[in-house]
Amino acid sequence: MTSKHLLAAVTASLLLGAAQVAVAADAPRSPKITPSVLKNLSAAQTANNKKDYPAALAAVEAAKAISDRTPYDDLMIHRFAMSVHIGMNDYPGADVEAEAAADVDPSLIPDADKATVYKPALQLAAMEKHNDKAVKYAKALQALTPPPDAETQGLITRALFNGGDYAGATAIAQKNVDAAKAAGKRPDQTDLEIILSAQVKQKDEAGAEASLEQLVANYDSPEDWNQIMDVALTAKSMRDIDYVYMGRLMELQSGKIKPPDAQLVGSAANSNKLALYGDAEAMQKFGGPAPDPRAVADKNTLPKQIADGAKNNGEYNVKTAEAAYGYGQYADAEALARAAKTKPGVKDPTEPDMVLAMSLMAQGKYADAAPIFDSIKQSNPASARVVRLWGYFAKTKANPPAAAATAAAK
Repeated sequence: MTSKHLLAAVTASLLLGAAQVAVAADAPRSPKITPSVLKNLSAAQTANNKKDYPAALAAVEAAKAISDRTPYDDLMIHRFAMSVHIGMNDYPGADVEAEAAADVDPSLIPDADKATVYKPALQLAAMEKHNDKAVKYAKALQALTPPPDAETQGLITRALFNGGDYAGATAIAQKNVDAAKAAGKRPDQTDLEIILSAQVKQKDEAGAEASLEQLVANYDSPEDWNQIMDVALTAKSMRDIDYVYMGRLMELQSGKIKPPDAQLVGSAANSNKLALYGDAEAMQKFGGPAPDPRAVADKNTLPKQIADGAKNNGEYNVKTAEAAYGYGQYADAEALARAAKTKPGVKDPTEPDMVLAMSLMAQGKYADAAPIFDSIKQSNPASARVVRLWGYFAKTKANPPAAAATAAAK
């Protein structure tokens, strides 16, 4: 956080003089500053504007030495002192003054100034890790009417989280997420991260997994992808084919697969049940097992297998499509999967669409693949998650977060 951002929170009410009293006749009037205090603070303001910080601090100290000053004088002295310390990049010193200002009796702070008293106090207390004070000022800001702006809401949410008020932080973040979704917008990444972090702190594993999926669905962070991949690969009820699908996704998504994961995927691909030796061969590059010896013959006969698809049923076509994908023949896999959809005999009705959508993804046809993934309904929770992850990847590739944000700004 820079002094520029903090200084933005110090309002024109600090620029004392005629402008301070130029308000509507029926508006509540701020208390008056004792003239001798005002004289010193005006000198402090002049010196501060010239970046003559020693002179500014001397004038502030002179204001503090006035014997007949009022509690309102003290409030304004602390606010001036805070702005001087910010100009000096002395954030610990600024925090002392900001907290002193924010800790006064709230009735002494004009309603119009409360946000500009509590916001910098919150920012500085958070910087100095005075979490209990930051929570206090966050709640004071929450109580204001009208409600704080989006930036301040973000500060409030983080302060509550850092202060251990996970329910309070989550409530604000979830409200923002719900509002964004209702408006057809991407939820703010910070809100989603706050919800996820709170769930992790409270050991809500199911909630954390759902929130992590939301992050992956809306943003393309490699760190989030790595976490959700780990969750998916360790889920109960994963089928052998699901491990292969996850391996394909990891290879497309990042091109990086950890050796233990490559072993898991490659072993499933090598199994007699699947015999997807092309996928095993792909995993070997990442530390997976060597392909089954039958892989050579399988690869040599693949052209004939593809050609024979025309005279065979849907199950033959979809299994040949799986093999073609594993060997990187994505256009052939797409054609075979489309053929499988038109023929009888397919044992798993979701498999042709799954191979078709994956093949489209591998060819860069993201917008074509995304709705196909959306249409695939798996009753097995682990399998359903694999499909969702492919769908998220397709959508973020078709409409990257940065591009979506630019379009929304226009």
